[in-house]
Amino acid sequence: MDNLLPPCAGACPVHTDVQGYLAAITRRDYLGAYRLIRANNPFPSVCAWVCQHPCEDACRRAEIDAPLSIRALKRFVVETVGPVLHLPKVAGSGWKIAVVGAGPSGLTAAYDLARCGHQVVVYDRLPAPGGHFLTSLPSYRLPAEVLRRDIEGIKAAGVEIRCGLEVGKDINLDWIRESSDAVILSTGLWLGRGLNLPGFDHPYVLKALPFLLAANSSEKPAVGNRVIVIGGGDVSLDAARTALRLGAAEVRVVCLEPREEMPAHTWEIDDGEAEGVVIHAGFGPVELLLEDDVISGINVLKVLSLFDREGKFNPVYEPDSLITLPADTVILSIGQIRDNCLLEGYLPETHSGGPLPEAVTSSIKGVFICGEMADGPGSAISAIASGHRAAGLVGRYLKGESRAPDEPPLAVIGPLPGAVAEKIPRSERQEMLLLPPQERKKSFAPYELSLNEAAARLEAGRCLKCGQGATVITEKCAACLNCHRLCPYGVPEVGEHSSISVEGCQACGVCAAVCPAGAINLACLDDKEFLRSLNFSNKKDVAVFACQGSCIDRPDLAGLEKDPALARVRLVEIPTADALRLEWLLKAFENGAEGVAVVGCGTGRCRYTAGIASAEGVISRARNLLQAAGIPPERLFYCRPDDDNDLAGILEDFVMRLAD
Repeated sequence: MDNLLPPCAGACPVHTDVQGYLAAITRRDYLGAYRLIRANNPFPSVCAWVCQHPCEDACRRAEIDAPLSIRALKRFVVETVGPVLHLPKVAGSGWKIAVVGAGPSGLTAAYDLARCGHQVVVYDRLPAPGGHFLTSLPSYRLPAEVLRRDIEGIKAAGVEIRCGLEVGKDINLDWIRESSDAVILSTGLWLGRGLNLPGFDHPYVLKALPFLLAANSSEKPAVGNRVIVIGGGDVSLDAARTALRLGAAEVRVVCLEPREEMPAHTWEIDDGEAEGVVIHAGFGPVELLLEDDVISGINVLKVLSLFDREGKFNPVYEPDSLITLPADTVILSIGQIRDNCLLEGYLPETHSGGPLPEAVTSSIKGVFICGEMADGPGSAISAIASGHRAAGLVGRYLKGESRAPDEPPLAVIGPLPGAVAEKIPRSERQEMLLLPPQERKKSFAPYELSLNEAAARLEAGRCLKCGQGATVITEKCAACLNCHRLCPYGVPEVGEHSSISVEGCQACGVCAAVCPAGAINLACLDDKEFLRSLNFSNKKDVAVFACQGSCIDRPDLAGLEKDPALARVRLVEIPTADALRLEWLLKAFENGAEGVAVVGCGTGRCRYTAGIASAEGVISRARNLLQAAGIPPERLFYCRPDDDNDLAGILEDFVMRLAD
């Protein structure tokens, strides 16, 4: 199980510990969650706003009701904690590294190398760092202050950024190479593709990236009343929605692909259409129309097929399907290309054009290429992953290592069995609220509203903790069938000994609680952190064991630690009350607790539907043992949180009785 990644982490290009930071949110450890988010990602704030969240696409919760709102939870954390810039000092290595390009990939590589003690200088032609984050993402998607927050964190690691210097023009690349021990080239794809069709060489046919750059400046570009954007990707939708905010009365997107095959993400298309963007999917432009050298529209044809029998791009159009779309502004968003002037003489000799192998070495010793220059257009998190790989290559190069060590193939937990999914209680996904479409297109202000704390904890509590389930110590297992009979999901199989599949186990802990031989471990309940929670230095402390679902859902239970009358209470969260173990209760008393309370699972609040009451049996045995040891059994209290009872008041009465 230790070798398997949860699907969310496996799908993330930088393998963020999603499961770990969601668990930290449920226990209100927001700083801990932030540190896990930033561990593999120097752009935690940016990704909280614009990440395309492949982790959500892989979330196994989708097989039950809906995937977790992982990006929304990340945003909750970074906005709750704020920037954390304090980093431990690292001894200098003496090596000097230059990075050309202050985009996400280059800055990630610079950050990693600076954290290794290397002296890193980043050069960029723009007046400020950030690359496409700075220039291509509209401020309604990524406010400037969010990017600045992450840039300051990168600078705090020791990275020096020199902006306004265009390498190859203001400063010579050969000089940089000769004065550095290694160089990383990461200038991205800044040039847009043109369209070799009649009329499209008109000077007022705009390209999407320069258009978005101008829109992010203080002097906004002018657009006409009727705008057509050609292209079906995310950048096309950004350009279309930006045109609306600049005052266009009518904005259309024309793309070759049918709606269901558009490269743009579904939520981008949906948000654009909600704001008034009209999608013409499955149509291709054939001619730009001019009247007195002024754009008046475009002619489009319906697409029959995009590829020929050999799989080559070769659009075929339906005859007699010509449609004229009126327009006075046309924006091209049909692909990005790099400026090869800088790379002349540095590309691998075998390169024949197109994307390069990701994070490659160039034809010049000590020069490396990463980001979009290497692997073409991609997501923010993919660019960050490319930067990590480039930094790793440089590190090995400086050590004189010729090749990367062989890594085992990535292993990810498999699909959730259907029989298990059917038994898991459904819960509603918590979404960020959106401003109404008519309001949000009036300005470039952000339109996604963050989750509040209650919603964030509810959403994080929906996590299935994939891979954190039970493991069997076969040497101890007596094949007694207890786990098989009492598992609420029917996961354990018993032969010579019990076996519990990682795909099916839901980490409820019931099997471990009822195993008479102690042959079952549960990662989240057998680690040192949980066991430390059973230590009580203050002899007046009261331990409260409670179902995690109730802790999240019941405000009176979640807020115990804020109640002055319950200052002595220490909340110990467990997956379900039926996971309660006798040794935990005894250890709490042994480690100094004056009293122990157990809060059962409230109706409909526990995500585990065991239908058993093993907690009452454990408590009864514990009371007998306490009495035999001379400890009044009344110091162990049990209550079940019904909808109409006051948990805080009940626990306050228990604490007061202990004091009498």
